[in-house]
Amino acid sequence: QSNKEHQQTIDQLTQSNNQLTQSNNHLTQSNKEHQQTIDQLTQSNNQLTQPNNQLTQPNNQLTQPNNQLTQSNNQLTQSNKEHQQTIDQLTQSNNQLTQSNKEQQQIIDQLTQSNN
Repeated sequence: QSNKEHQQTIDQLTQSNNQLTQSNNHLTQSNKEHQQTIDQLTQSNNQLTQPNNQLTQPNNQLTQPNNQLTQSNNQLTQSNKEHQQTIDQLTQSNNQLTQSNKEQQQIIDQLTQSNN
């Protein structure tokens, strides 16, 4: 009786082992296919990297002049602000002189009228 139970256990374990071996073989095959896909994608990525690098170099060459132009633009903007302040001050001074001129002209007119 005990020998028969042992044989049943051995048979069950053997069957389980066979199923696991089959599953392992299937996973191994799937892994090989995935590795092939990875290899193909890696090759494609490498092929795309070269043109990308060729485009990056001119882009980097343009970045330096662009940065210089940005700096120049910032300087001109600051200069423009300073000029605008000067214009505002001169406009204010001009308005004051215009007002003073009007007042003096009124005095001249009054004196001229009084003199007549």
